Amino acid sequence: MDNTIENLMISTNSDTEQLNGIGRLGLSSCPGKKSSSSYRTNKWKISYYCLNDAELQYLGAPWKVYSEKAKYYGLEVFRLPIIEGSCPESITDVDNLMEKMMAIAKEGRNILCHCRGGVGRAGLIACCYLLKCGYTKKYSEAIKIVRAQR
Repeated sequence: MDNTIENLMISTNSDTEQLNGIGRLGLSSCPGKKSSSSYRTNKWKISYYCLNDAELQYLGAPWKVYSEKAKYYGLEVFRLPIIEGSCPESITDVDNLMEKMMAIAKEGRNILCHCRGGVGRAGLIACCYLLKCGYTKKYSEAIKIVRAQR
């Protein structure tokens, strides 16, 4: 994807229009943690989250509530829970997620990726996405790109 970096956006208050027909990737804290209005008004179609069930419960959004709200707002949800401060348990699962995300973006659908604060785990997934898309081959460069977008 030639336009990967332009499609990486960190703020949910930014314009979510497609760029050259490719969906955009946004990073966020857990929806509802600060405000849910931007999730209602923006054109997010997919929500991928890194939280496990215990964290969702702690944040006051157990899976049942989270999934019902997502459905209400028309979001399709993907899960790949990652323990805070840790890494994904399976590189194969991450690679499969990257394939899904690339296919979704090519369809022109926007993806909102979040963890608890929108920095660590969501940022990790954004870096993996940049690497998988071939925007860079260096993880250090992917980290710089994601940090610069914040």
